[in-house]
Parts: sequence; structure tokens; C-alpha cells
Amino acid sequence: MSTYRKRKPKIRYDRIIGVAAILIVLLILVVSCCKSCGNDDKKPGNTSSIVPTDNKEKNKDSENSAPSDDSSLDSLDSYSTISAMPNDIYAGDLVLVNKQHEYSFPATEEDSKIVPVYETKSDNYQVNDYETYLDSNTIKALNSLLDAFYNETNLTDIMVISGYRTKEYQDELFNAGTSDVKGGCSEYHTGLSLDLGIFPQDESSYYYIPDGKYAWIEENCAKYGFVIRYPKGKEDKTGMESKSYQFRYVGIPHAIYINDNNLCLEEYIDQVKNYTYDGEHLKVAGTDKNYEIYYVAADPSSNTDIPVPGDKTYTISGNNIDGFIVTVEI
Repeated sequence: MSTYRKRKPKIRYDRIIGVAAILIVLLILVVSCCKSCGNDDKKPGNTSSIVPTDNKEKNKDSENSAPSDDSSLDSLDSYSTISAMPNDIYAGDLVLVNKQHEYSFPATEEDSKIVPVYETKSDNYQVNDYETYLDSNTIKALNSLLDAFYNETNLTDIMVISGYRTKEYQDELFNAGTSDVKGGCSEYHTGLSLDLGIFPQDESSYYYIPDGKYAWIEENCAKYGFVIRYPKGKEDKTGMESKSYQFRYVGIPHAIYINDNNLCLEEYIDQVKNYTYDGEHLKVAGTDKNYEIYYVAADPSSNTDIPVPGDKTYTISGNNIDGFIVTVEI
């Protein structure tokens, strides 16, 4: 009787290698997913259009280390960076437009936030016509301001009589001699600037002036993010005659600081450069929030890395000249 010898199983190395390769690919995909989720620096509520980049490690011994005083928000280790392109200095609520600094129009209509005032305004004020446009966030702030004015005075005869202007329309006014500002240099191009008028029933209308009950608007507009764009006594700074009726949206903390310190926008944009990221920050108390503000100079040759806190809501605005202003809620 012959002896049966059990056959030794053959090891399939090709299958083992194939399974191992699949496991390695899956592991790489999981790690990549975790990194991409962890590097999302954009916090809910941040309104900057500037795109976030990966967190960048900071050397505590470098020149960017945290200042020794109490002016910084946190240790700089809690900051990450946002990458801003060169054209980003021309966008935001704090762009300065005047005869020396022309406005840079968005490349496409999709990049603009200009919308008809009539379609989104509240019921407590009027608008000149269907063709009056403003920046969408400016309309929201204006609604809040004039709703509060109505609640205080029961008046609804305030009218928005001028808002956004195209370059072509501004040139028409300039060539006709009705404006001394040529197209490209007008505040109205931003959609952040507007004129108010008073249109009382059965009476003659007139440009807004802060008389009587109407004074409430000028006295309280900063709490809603607005300033008088061309205040009295600042003609040498703005290059324009004073106008009690032209308001400009800049955001609550900036408006409060400008108003409290009797500044025009030109002076504020220049002054805020003294408050740098790695130095003292400008601290402003709002109506229900506190803020810290700092300036980051733009890199003239490439993208600019803007430090931002990783755990707080912030906004970034270009100044239309040479850098960025970061506003942080604390």
C-alpha cells in the first residue's frame, strides 16, 4: 500500500503584495482627508474673500514671536495664515477711494455685491428709484440704522437719493461740470457710500442735515458701521467739501473709532498702520462686542501671508493702497 503524502500549500506572494498595496492606498487617502479637514482655517462668520492656506509653523524665537506686552490676542502659536493675492488690497469695507487712489472695479459682475436697494430695504425709509444700488452688506446695516431711527422718531421720510455709480456715469458728471471728481476716483463706485435726503410729506425736500429729530442719525450712525464721509474741518485731508448727507459704511469698530477720535477716513487708514500684527493692536469697544484691529503690509511682488487667529471670527479688508486691515472679534 502506497503512502499518501500531504501536499504543502503554495504561498501566493502576488496576492499578498496586492492586498498590501490596497491597504497602503487606503491609508494614504485617510491621512490626506484628515489633513485637508484640519487645515480649514476659515471660521464660520469670517467674511473675507481671501482664501486660506495650510497652517504655517511659527518659530517662537523669530521676529514674529509674540510681543511681551498684553496687546496681542493670544500666543502667536494659535495663529494661522491666509494667502492674499495682490489684487485683494482693492476689495473690502475699508478701501479708501479719493482723487489720489482710484477704485479698482471687480473683474466680473459675479465678483460684485452691488444690488438694488429697493429689493432689500426695510419699510422705514424710501429710495429714489429702482436703479439705486448699494453693496448688499451696506443695505443690511442701513436697514438696521434707519429702523432704529424710525423706532426713535416714528419718521419714515428719509430717502436714499444716491448710491453706486459706474465709471461712465461719473465721467458724464465730471465732463458736464456737475462734479469735480472724474470717473474712477469716486466713493460711489464702491457701493459703500450713499446720500440721504429728507422728504417730508407736503413739504419741500432737501439734503440730509442733522437738525432736530434728524440729528439722531448722525449721532448714532457709528453704532451701525457708518461715518460721515466728508466731515467739516477735514477738507484738507479728504480733498472734498464737507457733506452732511454723504454716509460711508466702514464697519462698526472702525466707525466708532473714527467718530470718537474726530477722524476722517483718510486719517484713520493712515493711523491704523501703526498697529501691526506683531506689535500693539488697536482695541475698540463696540456696542455688544469688543474688537482688535491690526495692519499687514502687502507684499508688492507676490501673495501676502496674513496672520489670523484660528479660534475667533475675523474679517480682512484691503485698504486700496498698500496693505490689509484685519478686524477680530474678541
